[in-house]
Amino acid sequence: MVQSFFKILFAEDNESSAELLIHFLERFNFEVDHVVDGMAAELKLRKTKYDFILLDNMMPVLSGVRLASKVPDLNKNTPIVFLTASNEKEDVVAAAHSKQLVGYILKPFDPEKLLQKIVSVLKIPNELIIDKKKYPFSIERTQNVSYGNGVKLIGCPFQKNAEKIAQEIAFILKELPGVRKFFIEVGEEFYYHKKAQEILGSLVTRLASKYEIKEEDILILSS
Repeated sequence: MVQSFFKILFAEDNESSAELLIHFLERFNFEVDHVVDGMAAELKLRKTKYDFILLDNMMPVLSGVRLASKVPDLNKNTPIVFLTASNEKEDVVAAAHSKQLVGYILKPFDPEKLLQKIVSVLKIPNELIIDKKKYPFSIERTQNVSYGNGVKLIGCPFQKNAEKIAQEIAFILKELPGVRKFFIEVGEEFYYHKKAQEILGSLVTRLASKYEIKEEDILILSS
């Protein structure tokens, strides 16, 4: 089952602090596009429809306040939250005429509170928010009466890539006995990863190459 993902534009010139927040948000079913200045943010807003916009105020080229006053039509109704220092509060209040501005959060802030703000503004039901850390990823060797030997992918591969997962599968399977084909059983939680299908496709290609078999000899099953 493919889960819903919510797309966020995050404009912040401090890349180290941005990386921490991106890591936190993408632990849930949010997809974050990060830019480091207001002009880059404006270009993104012209090309891509977002569910939510996070703006730092003091950015190079174009400030958050100025950007909020000239959001491209594609995102004219997308809610905006400012991330701002306490001495910039007056600038943010001055931008409050924008109907898109739904609030501001003073730095430093608790990421959990920002998450609550996003969920509240977008009116996302709690049952639709997926915390990938609650579904730790593991691989087990298994067998199936109809398909023979295989592996079962359990949980969500948060922060895992296809290369790493393929290596782990090869380590568990060792050599292929007898009939040179096998199956990969995929649990529902695997699809909590936004690139689940892409990872599976790459897995099949890598494993087929390793075992020198056809990709059709690796069967994907849903559990």
